[in-house]
Amino acid sequence: MSHYLRLTIDLLGRAFPKGLSEVEYFGVLAVLYPHMSDRNLAEVMSSWLGRDRSVVYNDVLGIDGRSLDQEVVDRVQQTLANHGLEDWLREA
Repeated sequence: MSHYLRLTIDLLGRAFPKGLSEVEYFGVLAVLYPHMSDRNLAEVMSSWLGRDRSVVYNDVLGIDGRSLDQEVVDRVQQTLANHGLEDWLREA
């Protein structure tokens, strides 16, 4: 796994040390989607969560058309920001 992808997993681990609810999972996909390729995002999330990569990849592909609670997305964004999102964006 590349250094960049490991940095992403580190960010997620700091931000969500107890893992994610299903709603937060889709919120993370929505927040990270504009900054990562589909395959990289699927690789990171499947590795970090221990989920099947093809299932996560399908979730990534559908994130644009998914109806998400903006409050959840904002909360996920803020949680990631509190744990180094800006630094991660500069390194990406």
